[in-house]
Amino acid sequence: MKWNTILYSLLFSGLGIFSFLLLTNYTNLPPQVTDMIHSPGALLFVIFAFNILGYFTLRISSWIDHIYSRNLRWKWKFIAVYMLVTLLFLLLNYGLLVAAKLMGGSEHPFIFQRGGIRILIIVSLVELVILGLLLANRSIKNALKLQQQAAELQKENNAARYTALQSQLNPHFLFNSLNTLIAEIEYNPTNAVRFTRNLSDVYRYVLQAQDKALTTLAEELEFIKSYLFLHEVRLGDCITCNIAISPEAMECQLPPLTLQLLVENVIKHNSINTNKPMEIKIRIKDYFLIISNPIHSKKNDMTSGVGLQNLSNRCKLMIGTDIVITNKNQIFTVKVPLIHE
Repeated sequence: MKWNTILYSLLFSGLGIFSFLLLTNYTNLPPQVTDMIHSPGALLFVIFAFNILGYFTLRISSWIDHIYSRNLRWKWKFIAVYMLVTLLFLLLNYGLLVAAKLMGGSEHPFIFQRGGIRILIIVSLVELVILGLLLANRSIKNALKLQQQAAELQKENNAARYTALQSQLNPHFLFNSLNTLIAEIEYNPTNAVRFTRNLSDVYRYVLQAQDKALTTLAEELEFIKSYLFLHEVRLGDCITCNIAISPEAMECQLPPLTLQLLVENVIKHNSINTNKPMEIKIRIKDYFLIISNPIHSKKNDMTSGVGLQNLSNRCKLMIGTDIVITNKNQIFTVKVPLIHE
């Protein structure tokens, strides 16, 4: 990073010196103006101005690369910003000459001879070619970085989907579900039908999620209601879920099976019974999905943290923001960033 800053400064300084010498020597300025601008102070001012505008261009380029990579509908803004940068460099060259003529007392500071206009355009085109090569190089590096992130994301998604599918297909989950279903068929046939439908919905969603990188919050919440219903029937009234999310937030996006992972962690790592009921709260604040629960730790409970680490990796790759995990006042909270339009 330090060497990049030095190299960029040298590039912008060299571009400023080149433009300064070419403009001042080939635009037929009045003698008094030429004598005044051929000074170390004027040269340093031009170098400073070109560095400021150059770094401004790099910042704009980085911002555009970030936005454009995540939303292709911003293509017209991508073009508009680069047209603006082109105009800014042309105005900088023109403004430097006008300022010099004003300070030199020229009678017509805003007017240049035909040769002066030609040199002004040529200098601006040379600047744009050099900057274009620089920005193209940065864009290529950014594209390669995005390809690497896409490969890492695919790896993380595959791991997450495999883990989610494995957790639903493991013998322990199937054994509990089937035992619960048998009990419901015997004592509450109507509820047994609901249980079967929700079990089917859970498997269907897990299988469909294999082909998705992102899903809507509405789909995740619909799934988690079915998933929680299975556990509510098995555990009785010991587990509840309080969802407080406005309808307009339902189209926000997040990695699929996020809620399944977090709710499963709650059930897996906490002791839940009539004496220790569990209430899971789901809400949104500042475009973060917040899932919290009281801590009723099981004895000798061991956690690997692999699931949360995988979710963290996926959020950083897809959304650019990490999850936030807090454990305060016996309340465990996970904040998951959301993508919103």
